[in-house]
Amino acid sequence: EWAGRNRNWLTGVFTLFVLVIAGLALAEILRKVSLADIQIALAKITWHQIGLSVALCALSYFVLTGYDVLALRAIGKPQRYLRAALGSFTAYCFSHNLGFAPITGAAARWRAYRGTNITPSDIARIVVLAGVTFWLGIFVLLGFFLVSFPGALRLEHGRFSFDPPFAVQAAIGAIILLGAAVYLWTCWQQSGPLRILGWTLPVPSLKQALAQYALAATDIAIASAALLVLLPPETWHQYPDFIVAYVVAIVVALLTHAPGGLGVFEAVILVTMPEVQKPE
Repeated sequence: EWAGRNRNWLTGVFTLFVLVIAGLALAEILRKVSLADIQIALAKITWHQIGLSVALCALSYFVLTGYDVLALRAIGKPQRYLRAALGSFTAYCFSHNLGFAPITGAAARWRAYRGTNITPSDIARIVVLAGVTFWLGIFVLLGFFLVSFPGALRLEHGRFSFDPPFAVQAAIGAIILLGAAVYLWTCWQQSGPLRILGWTLPVPSLKQALAQYALAATDIAIASAALLVLLPPETWHQYPDFIVAYVVAIVVALLTHAPGGLGVFEAVILVTMPEVQKPE
């Protein structure tokens, strides 16, 4: 009851705590990197790279509109594409950059779908289904790259190093892919909605579930490429390693609810890509 009354205050304190920890981590990771080194690395980025990154970013946000399109079809209330695109685009602009996705994303969608037949409970279902779609893409990409590319999962900072044997890495990836397969099997077998804690959640059809995987994997692959192309071109061939680092960083940033993943995302990327110079 006390936590409920002081929720806004507690949220602010938690966010500040996460940002302080992330800042301290970044300061430690970048202890030997000077501002001049970073300025030199920035100067090496060409306008061609910047243009390519902006184009990939725009393409990623276009793909994001498909999240609400799929969710609306799953709950049986499809909308015109422009309306669904508005709901999805605004929701992810707020949730990606402000954190606390279930709250910020739901608020943006409530505004975007006002005047339609979408109810508050429908908004909640859309948030859940869109979230599930995103996490499915995370798991599928992570599992695929862990199984397919040796050395994709490693952490390194100073004397600390974590570089598991490929057998261990592949086993982790196989477990993740098995979970993804179980989801597909559930969608194939389940004929009605799930009832969890009083909530009724529609179960996507097998076709919709496959579309979820394809949509989210495409979105994450494009979004990660938008950052990769800003690195020196000679590192672009390390995309398999980079996408694993990107996915891990996204997961950690989402779990901590840091606004925009600020500090958290950068710290994880820096320790999961030891082969790229830190200033770059």
